Amino acid sequence: MDGLVFGLCALIGLAGTVLSAQEAWRQRDRSDYRVARFTRALAIGICTVGVTLAVPATEDVIESATGMNNAAKLGAHICAVVWCGSLQLMLVDWSYNHEVLKASLYARVAFAVCVLAAMLPLFVGTTDETVEFTTEFAAVPGVTAYLMVYLGYVAITCGEIAFLCTGMALAARRAGHAWTARGLALSSISALLGVAYAAGKGSYLVTHYLGHPWPLRYEEIVSPLLAGLAVISLITGLTMAMVGRRLTSRVTVSAT
Repeated sequence: MDGLVFGLCALIGLAGTVLSAQEAWRQRDRSDYRVARFTRALAIGICTVGVTLAVPATEDVIESATGMNNAAKLGAHICAVVWCGSLQLMLVDWSYNHEVLKASLYARVAFAVCVLAAMLPLFVGTTDETVEFTTEFAAVPGVTAYLMVYLGYVAITCGEIAFLCTGMALAARRAGHAWTARGLALSSISALLGVAYAAGKGSYLVTHYLGHPWPLRYEEIVSPLLAGLAVISLITGLTMAMVGRRLTSRVTVSAT
């Protein structure tokens, strides 16, 4: 299941990264160039690396090459934190005025750094050859604490991403930018799927701690599906908004 889902995500992410990087490069000399164009390409690129690391075959290669168990999982989780943070920066750049922009950007960068600073010691203190950082090892306190920090960050950032994308989609719709509105609406749905992923995985950890977990086999099916759908729909939505804006501008130029 993981190989199929995350392999498909990696292919879609690669296409989205190329398109976003081309757009960012094409717009680099514009006087109104914004952080959002760079962070969009960065977010999709980091996401592509993260989902590639989550493919079981890639995990085996990374762990064999580094000699460190769970190396690929740590890399994938770091990529997820950077991915969510980059998306936040992109949307904040588009949503906030310049008077509060710097403070908003710095606050979100600081939040991501704090999360990584909490995750790394938990990882170092827990990892060994007999432990995997998955819900299957929820009985290991360090694994549960590590995953809860990671999932908490994903839930909070995806919640804000959904909120910002919804507001921007409504504004784009009122302005008559149909493709941008559709892309942002799809991105909002994908962020809600990210919240559902974090909530589902987190609820298993909490119920396991309380002694009444729901069946692990269901969690191992539902979580990858939610994560995969969130990644695919978010990349598709952001790319749709970008390509739609470009097509709209070309139609406008042709009409004049």
